[in-house]
Amino acid sequence: MNGTGPSLPRRHADRGAPARVAIVSHSAMAGSELAIARLVEGLDPEIFRAIVVLPSDGPLRENLAARGVESVLLPTAWWVPATHWPSSTFTGQLAGLDERTDRLAEWLRSERIALVHTNTVVTLEGALAAARLGIPHLWHSRGLFDTGFPPSYFSDLEFIFGVVDLLADGVICVSRTVREQTDAYCRLAPRHVVYDGFDLAGFLASSSVPRDALLQRLGLDPGVRIVASLGGLQRRKGQLDLVDAFASLAGRYPDLCLVLAGGHNDEEYVRAIVEAIARHGLAGRVSLPGGLSDPMSLLRAAEVVVQPSLSEGFGLGVLEAAAAARPVVATRCGGPEEVLEDGVSGLLVPPADPPALARALDSLLGDRERACQIGEAAARRAASFDTRSTAAAIARIYEATLEAPPDPTTRVVEVRQRLAPLLMREVLLRAGVPSTGP
Repeated sequence: MNGTGPSLPRRHADRGAPARVAIVSHSAMAGSELAIARLVEGLDPEIFRAIVVLPSDGPLRENLAARGVESVLLPTAWWVPATHWPSSTFTGQLAGLDERTDRLAEWLRSERIALVHTNTVVTLEGALAAARLGIPHLWHSRGLFDTGFPPSYFSDLEFIFGVVDLLADGVICVSRTVREQTDAYCRLAPRHVVYDGFDLAGFLASSSVPRDALLQRLGLDPGVRIVASLGGLQRRKGQLDLVDAFASLAGRYPDLCLVLAGGHNDEEYVRAIVEAIARHGLAGRVSLPGGLSDPMSLLRAAEVVVQPSLSEGFGLGVLEAAAAARPVVATRCGGPEEVLEDGVSGLLVPPADPPALARALDSLLGDRERACQIGEAAARRAASFDTRSTAAAIARIYEATLEAPPDPTTRVVEVRQRLAPLLMREVLLRAGVPSTGP
């Protein structure tokens, strides 16, 4: 990528017209990525016109279309590898970073985008393209770097956060815990804490099926008691710990079943879960239905919801369960302790501690009155995380970023423009990917 000087003004050129914002998503799935849809829906269209950039077709694009949100398909990759990826997978998907950045920059220019908002820090194309054009860029940091993320072959956090810091006009953090980690490395870009918003009324009104129909779909007998965990089957989500905890309670509660609902792309981890189920003799008592199109059905059928994660930047699954008035057992792994008050609106235990999970579950399963009280308190707590507040807070960050004139003493736009290609080449070098750029 050759630097040619900023081709777009820092402020939006068409005064009186909505500022055009590109929100770059790392995924086209419809899990935590739905935070993008809720954000765009909450923005004032007379002030901001947001277009979501997706790496592929998928459920998120369908959801955005149903909300009347414009989207475009432009490929991106992960410059921070997923926990379970071997280095060959990481290298293979990152190849072509130069070309993808060029293509995105061309689209940003043609659409006269005024601000780029990269929805997670694992994709780099948005930051590089914004730097090339002199457009303000915001990162949205949604997770924590720990417990094997990223893998050891690419785990230099000083370098990762250094890139984030140098290519940002601001970093939006989904929790205080995420900001604390970001603060430890970033010195230049302003950091903000904005919790994800939640459409409580819409979520509670979402479709569900009767309990009997759900049990039949899950292959469970009528009358069973359900402990549920909703979220992708992946190592940092800790489902193996939950299987071990459940095994220690299976004899005490012979009518208890565990449902681990979530999609997966880590076959090795799923095999480990299946092997643990067999080892504990839990065949027929643990269901792995994959991702559910109607999670409310499971939430309404569950007595207790468990989030056994090793690391969570925020914990949307915790918030959804709380909104459904389910008592929640969650780990103190980052975000959940900012959503739940231990002993009041949920129970919090240490991560990677199956005995502690089992004790917390036992205390709720054996005392339904207490479980009900905690569920009711959880619902009241969930009501404080509303979409409008989140959208308003991010809109203020957008406005402040667009209205802040570049400091002529630092020449930040020019410096970032010259620095971005060097950072890209360094990323590719560390990843073992040949660069085709100059």
